[in-house]
Amino acid sequence: MTDKELKGKAIKISGKDYVLVADRVLYFNDTYINGSIITHLISEPNSEMVVVKAKATPDIANPDRYFTGYSQAKWGEGMVNKTAALENAETSAVGRALAMMGIGVIESVASADEMKKAGVVQHNNPMTGGNLATLSQTKMIFAMGRGMGFESEEFKERVKKTLGLESFTELTKSQASEVIDKLQKGEAI
Repeated sequence: MTDKELKGKAIKISGKDYVLVADRVLYFNDTYINGSIITHLISEPNSEMVVVKAKATPDIANPDRYFTGYSQAKWGEGMVNKTAALENAETSAVGRALAMMGIGVIESVASADEMKKAGVVQHNNPMTGGNLATLSQTKMIFAMGRGMGFESEEFKERVKKTLGLESFTELTKSQASEVIDKLQKGEAI
């Protein structure tokens, strides 16, 4: 691999290009043969909020030149963090450390994984034909949920369960319209 930005691996999310952490790691391992990636748990092991630091060293013969990245995740917040907050935080920390090296940075240091974790809807993903819910639809759904007394995460889980979605970012335009219609009619989700 010679393209450090990894433009060929980019995923379009909300009109911007992002690269998966896995692609950054593969590039690092292929390009920096004498490199090293080490992660450290910064938070207490039983803490509600997991904080991980990653250190990427391009050449272990020069240990003074390294790049760091931090990430945090809260146990139980969102689908992935119910069981894998530590792994989620570690992956994001590694992605950020590699981004500090300039690997996979096109428009942002954030990775595609982080954007998905943040719940950003993928409007123009070629894999879905651009049929995913719009930002306006998702905002409307959450506003209606708040109006019913639900917290955002709790309501997101209800919508996912009702529609059989693994992730809220899979919500299509037609599914979002269906949810909005049901809520406007006063039907339960």
